[in-house]
Amino acid sequence: MTFARTKLMIQDNCFEEEPSQLELNYIGPNPQRLYDKTYELLKVVFRIGDSDIQEDEYTWGKGKIEKFKVRWWVHKDLDKFSYLWIRVRLAGEGDEKSGTAKIDLKPMLRTEYPQDTVWQKSILYEMIRTMWHRMFYHRQRFDYAEECRHMTITYQHQMQEFFKQLRERYG
Repeated sequence: MTFARTKLMIQDNCFEEEPSQLELNYIGPNPQRLYDKTYELLKVVFRIGDSDIQEDEYTWGKGKIEKFKVRWWVHKDLDKFSYLWIRVRLAGEGDEKSGTAKIDLKPMLRTEYPQDTVWQKSILYEMIRTMWHRMFYHRQRFDYAEECRHMTITYQHQMQEFFKQLRERYG
């Protein structure tokens, strides 16, 4: 991620067509077990560490039926200019016998060009940067978006497999 006071940011959804986010719905026993698996699979599939995941919303109601709502932001650096920025929401309710849960995953590809110095703000620099981006870096961003789609679909398949395991083990 480029840390700059002023920057040009290009943001694209990893999935170009609507819906631009992945939605997984679970109906079955022990939906609260999805919390740990969701977090674990984010790290494995997107090849990131704990420091790349920020949990900014966490609500968990204990009782006969547990209700929970969690939101994470995932950051994965790809190179000096580009990174993946993924919003993950998990919400559900249930107990050991039955329940529901929903996982939303919205992956985005961001590219940032700093514009802090006089040189970076000049028209000549902008012309060179635009030419370089169109001739060379555009293809790289296309490849990053393809990688993002691949990792997101892999995540989807692995979560669906975990859904089956939960139903078989506890259902």
